[in-house]
Amino acid sequence: MAKSKLSEFKEDYYFFTGKLSDINRQIAFAGIALIWVFKKGENSEFQIDSELILPAILIVGALAFDIFQYIYQSITWSIFYTYHNRKHKSEDKKIKSPEYLNYPSWMLFFIKVILVLFAYWKIFEFLLGKFLK
Repeated sequence: MAKSKLSEFKEDYYFFTGKLSDINRQIAFAGIALIWVFKKGENSEFQIDSELILPAILIVGALAFDIFQYIYQSITWSIFYTYHNRKHKSEDKKIKSPEYLNYPSWMLFFIKVILVLFAYWKIFEFLLGKFLK
């Protein structure tokens, strides 16, 4: 069922900003893990197989698109809520949101999922190559 009360859009705004905060925290932890993975060894060479560089880049890209999605949604629904709250002076006013506001979010969603799937396919190929030798 579609939302119709302004208060429901406010709930979306709170959800997406909360989600953005969660993702930001996870990316920070992932950054720490990446620094550990890429730490220099005794001979000053990186400690990662060259076949895993592309999957790592794809995963970092997916995380970037993930945060872009929630940034977009947080800003969009904040503006939508603020505009209609000022216009109608009521959170219980029934309104309809334009569907096109969700199009960029869907695009970002599909890109991040495809990047992760491709990254894991490359990791799977890498592992098969190592174990089937």
